[in-house]
Amino acid sequence: ITGIASADSKEIFRDLALNQGLTLSAIKSSIRPLEIGTIMSTDPTHTPQWRLAQWGTRYSLDSAQLNMAPDGTRTLQNESKTLTILLGGLSGEGVFLAVKGGVEYNGQLRKQGQAWPHILLEQRLPKNFTVAQYSTLNFTLHFRVDQCENATDLELVRNRHSAQITAFFAVRNTNPNSIDFRDMIWFGLPMFDARVDIPQGHQAVDGGKADATGKFICTLQGGRFYDRPTGDGSWHMLKADLVPLIQEALKASQAKGFLKDTQFEDLQPSSFNLGWEVTGPYDCAISLKGLSLKGTAIE
Repeated sequence: ITGIASADSKEIFRDLALNQGLTLSAIKSSIRPLEIGTIMSTDPTHTPQWRLAQWGTRYSLDSAQLNMAPDGTRTLQNESKTLTILLGGLSGEGVFLAVKGGVEYNGQLRKQGQAWPHILLEQRLPKNFTVAQYSTLNFTLHFRVDQCENATDLELVRNRHSAQITAFFAVRNTNPNSIDFRDMIWFGLPMFDARVDIPQGHQAVDGGKADATGKFICTLQGGRFYDRPTGDGSWHMLKADLVPLIQEALKASQAKGFLKDTQFEDLQPSSFNLGWEVTGPYDCAISLKGLSLKGTAIE
């Protein structure tokens, strides 16, 4: 019956255990080839479903040696970054991401327009899946900020220097008959920002560096998800139904002049990313587990 929600909810993310490893990005999105190899795979017969984006780093992980512990824990580490995949990965005991911002910036402060280091877990989402197909799209993630310290004695500029994590979806117009076909916005669920106890909402055009996308960013207010500081060293749960929230993000984007000819039915979350963006000289680390995106389709 049309319009009735199915009782079956389906996991949309693939290979949450990260058994198939990750492709590794170049250090700039303008470099070709954009992906420079596969890392941390325990299942070489399958192509990785995830990418590790290391944009803006001075220390590429391409030459780092994989360390395999007897219990199955996999670690890739170099001078400035660590990625550890515990047993079961994002659907098991978790993943640990760390950046040494002090090393990346070599004791200096990032200047306006200068690129900043990222360590992001990214996945392309299935094609032909629009938000409007679902009665609910339940996103869940557990996280713990293990470290975030200014690695210098220099005075930071508040609107330029931070370390932050947002769970981002690229949401695209996939209607070929729309004027906005293939245009997109960034939709963000906030997790942590070194400058504040609870991350604030953020609506702006993606900029600040040469290879920025120039697309509209709509990140929701952290106070809608958390009632205590997210950097307090304890576990937090981020839980949200994306269906009404993406509707809200579309309205906010249209109010700022973006996707003005887009209908809600045109929208598809086409990719997901999660990890550190370190715009200041912070040494920072986070543990992540329990990631899920379960959709209940309208039949």
